[in-house]
Amino acid sequence: MVEFCARLRDAGVSYCHWKSNDVLHLSASGDNDLDLLVDRRHLTRFTEVLAACGFKQARPQRRRFVPGVLHFYGLDRATGRFVHVDAQAQLVLGDDTSKNVHLPIEPAYLASCTQGPLFPVPAPEFELAVLVLRLALKHGTWDAAAFGLAPLKGTERRELEYLHACSEPAELRRVVETHLSQIGWDAWTAHFEALHQERDLGTRLVTGRRVVSGASDLMRRRPALDTFTRVRRRVEWGVRHYALGQRNTKRLMAGGRVIAIVGGDGAGKSTLVDNLADWLNGPLDTRVLHMGKPPRSATNLAVKGALGLGRGVGLVRRWLPNYPTAEEHRGEFPGNAWLLWQLVTASDRRRQHRRARSLAAKGHIVVCDRFPLAQVTLMDGPRTGWVPAEGLSPLARRLVAAEQHQYAAITDPDLLLVLRVDPETAVARKQGVDPADFVRPRSAEVYAADWSTTTAQVLDASRPAAEVLAEAREAVWANL
Repeated sequence: MVEFCARLRDAGVSYCHWKSNDVLHLSASGDNDLDLLVDRRHLTRFTEVLAACGFKQARPQRRRFVPGVLHFYGLDRATGRFVHVDAQAQLVLGDDTSKNVHLPIEPAYLASCTQGPLFPVPAPEFELAVLVLRLALKHGTWDAAAFGLAPLKGTERRELEYLHACSEPAELRRVVETHLSQIGWDAWTAHFEALHQERDLGTRLVTGRRVVSGASDLMRRRPALDTFTRVRRRVEWGVRHYALGQRNTKRLMAGGRVIAIVGGDGAGKSTLVDNLADWLNGPLDTRVLHMGKPPRSATNLAVKGALGLGRGVGLVRRWLPNYPTAEEHRGEFPGNAWLLWQLVTASDRRRQHRRARSLAAKGHIVVCDRFPLAQVTLMDGPRTGWVPAEGLSPLARRLVAAEQHQYAAITDPDLLLVLRVDPETAVARKQGVDPADFVRPRSAEVYAADWSTTTAQVLDASRPAAEVLAEAREAVWANL
């Protein structure tokens, strides 16, 4: 954060941390968002500094988009947490569901700033004048009261008291009369006193309505339409959040990515997938897909169900283990039933791959648990490559070609993380969970594979999980 602020200062960017400066230490530590007002003439320099510090721009969901507000995320490498920069080129105020008012006083607001310990901060009189308008827009309307949102939050009351104590009365009046002339000193003071003295709900709504009405000429939507928008979105967003479990996430402006985590049993693959997904899904639209065991299609269920029934009654007599090699079976023909089984498995994996690519194209970050690769034949790669071509019937040749065609259509992930761990370590980790003769060869294949000819980033998974996670986060963030 110190480096970021120093670069902004060296670049001559005019900006300030424009609100919630009573808890500025939380913003400086990354616990709170950085709410920055930036001189729009300096936006290019501002974004260049952010890019140089590793920040990436994201966009909110369409229903939450607000003109003039930009969002950037950076990685705090010391803690592994995201730092969210909420950058505003203009002072946009209002209820969270609408942000309907643009207060065009940015030059004066920035001109009032003084340098704080880390960020420039506005004069408390400016910040208090704007805060009262913000509180009226959020809490001083009848619909806010109807939804139980009229009372101030504890953080808002603390901010109000802090700024009041820091403000000089004569200067405060000058700021309000000069820069909030649409509202006026009398209406502003009446609402401030109703909030400060914790008057009854009726008084707060009456005084709040006067402030909101005074700002009507600064609204991008007419007051009646904005009221309707707030009510509709409160209901809609409440259903999405509480009933459907949807989160207020964003998507990177650079687009989505497909990230694959590959490793043998005991490498900590599933744990890393879960940790990365939880980390990314805080601010960004993230999905987890299992590429090794995708949801079964109707065709898969029908074919494998019929083959299983056929084996049970003796109609399918020739059957091989699920992971055969040429050495184990001396190149013998495995039978059409086995080939058909592998084909429907490959078809489901290709379908899952299509879903991953579709989600990434829409802007999601897709974290894949396992991935079909030529280097990992014992888990998710093509299974029919060892089948001898000589003497195959036309049907068998078509089944082999079809299975290999399904895998050939699966493109490499945008980022491949390979967890490499010694097979004996993997066996020890899975002791009492999976048999050693099952774990060892699967781990040995990943461990012995030559990854130098690929774009994979190989992580030493024998280290503590926290170290592996930190390295994985760095790799993911660098590739988003």
